[in-house]
Amino acid sequence: MAISLSVAAPARADESSLTGTPERIAVPTNLWFHVGEELVYRIYWGNVPVGATRITTQWELEDQRKLIVIRYRTLSNKIIDTLYPVDDTIEAYIDPVTFLPLRFVKQLKEGRHRYHEVTTFDYTNRVAHWESLLKRQKKNFDIEFDTRDLISFMYLLRSVPFKPGDAHQFRVMADDKIYDLWVKISEPEPVRLNTFGSVSSLRFDPEAAFEGIFVRKGKLTAWVSDDARRICTRMVGSVPVASINVLLTEVYGPNDDFWTQTTRAKIESGDIKPLEFPVERSKSETRHRQ
Repeated sequence: MAISLSVAAPARADESSLTGTPERIAVPTNLWFHVGEELVYRIYWGNVPVGATRITTQWELEDQRKLIVIRYRTLSNKIIDTLYPVDDTIEAYIDPVTFLPLRFVKQLKEGRHRYHEVTTFDYTNRVAHWESLLKRQKKNFDIEFDTRDLISFMYLLRSVPFKPGDAHQFRVMADDKIYDLWVKISEPEPVRLNTFGSVSSLRFDPEAAFEGIFVRKGKLTAWVSDDARRICTRMVGSVPVASINVLLTEVYGPNDDFWTQTTRAKIESGDIKPLEFPVERSKSETRHRQ
């Protein structure tokens, strides 16, 4: 099966046709999202539901240092489990002041494939240390003073008030390399969601020189709510056999706003059934040990 439910790639760019200088994003003084936020997405292959992703944010204390942990957990459902079971966890441990990742952990179970990789960032010496714990392989590669993994980078993008017609170039770490990423923003479009109704969302069309969070290969388009929260409402990945459609279904957290209020109201009325995820892997299971 040529898809992964958890790690996606934007459209692959022709590097010879896209040139320019990567932009730097200034990190705001105050966090632009509330730690404790939880987003739930349903994943469809064509019209068939195949799984779900739960994104959580939380504070964790590590070596007397308070960090933000953003964790993506993706599971296939019973329909796809018989063909290609997926249980993926991807997480970033982030300094809340600089919003730079200290560590990026990837644990994937996809069919018969297994991956457990850890990347640690040393900004003092401008080097990242990548290790595959299953294959017992190690590699170092150069980084820049603000290099970020895909998770911390995507959350940082939520701090930027993008406008229709904008086109930006960034640099991001994917696997064990640094790549250029181009993003074009189009006019808001109505995104229809079962839980939240029609949500005005800016369209993002990324192009990259890498294969990267919901399909392995193909073109990825994302829609982001045109409000202060800037939540991704939908993603569509075009692959050779069908399209992968990822839709926002639940929002939880400390915010008491349209998103959390609507989720609670729909659950209480019985209009939606909250998705139940297994207990998250413990910190001791995901933390890299020297």
